[in-house]
Amino acid sequence: MEHIKRLLVCLVILSLCSCQKVIDLKLNDADIKYVVEGIITNEPGVCKVNLTQSKPFYENNQFPGIRGAIVTVKDNDVEFSLPETQPGVYETNLINGTPGHVYQLSVAINNYLFTATSKMPSPVLLDTLYVSNGPFGEFKFATVGYNDPAGVSNSYRFVQYLNGVKDPAIFWQNDEFTDGQKVLIQLDTGVDKKDDPRNIQSGDTLTIEMIGIDEAVYKYWYSLHFNGGDGGNIATPANPVTNVKGGALGYFTAQTVDRKSVIVP
Repeated sequence: MEHIKRLLVCLVILSLCSCQKVIDLKLNDADIKYVVEGIITNEPGVCKVNLTQSKPFYENNQFPGIRGAIVTVKDNDVEFSLPETQPGVYETNLINGTPGHVYQLSVAINNYLFTATSKMPSPVLLDTLYVSNGPFGEFKFATVGYNDPAGVSNSYRFVQYLNGVKDPAIFWQNDEFTDGQKVLIQLDTGVDKKDDPRNIQSGDTLTIEMIGIDEAVYKYWYSLHFNGGDGGNIATPANPVTNVKGGALGYFTAQTVDRKSVIVP
């Protein structure tokens, strides 16, 4: 009988030890890739390329710049070099973006060559900006309006700044169902708490940029949103559709910009 009791005690101890075993799940991260974010606009002197690398999904969102690249942009076959002005940032003020022009980007990093092409669309102006109540009336959001040109395929992106701080929310629109119409859109940032610093309140300065983009760049922002990204840099495994060839992530956009600001009543 005493022998049986000892056996039962041993079994209980073993079961308790097994309950404390740590299970280590090995998560496979996607390959680390270069990230190209290139922009040229119709505003004077805005031609800039940021070069970074993606990171494993669970790492922090600090993305060191990639140094020592050779970056050029062609404007109708006239080539401009973009010098490195700070780590990972390449820019020039010698190009004035022109609607209708096709721009070609080339980025050489070590043994890699990345290229992209983007055509700058004709500008569409942001003619309306005001603040309106959200679906349940508790929070306020920006409402923007514009007249979409008829008979032309147009794609847009909107960027919001509240008191000078950029909102990471991604807003996009095309004219698949609104060609030639007056369009009004409420930019719902998803704010649902009063202490959220993005909550729009009386006295705030609200600025909206309306950005005209080509179809390829529209697909990038659309897919980035649905891959769980935001307006910032990219962490693997979010791999949105890209117009950059050669195996990099990111985008190159020749875009138009129009903006309006209001003081919230």
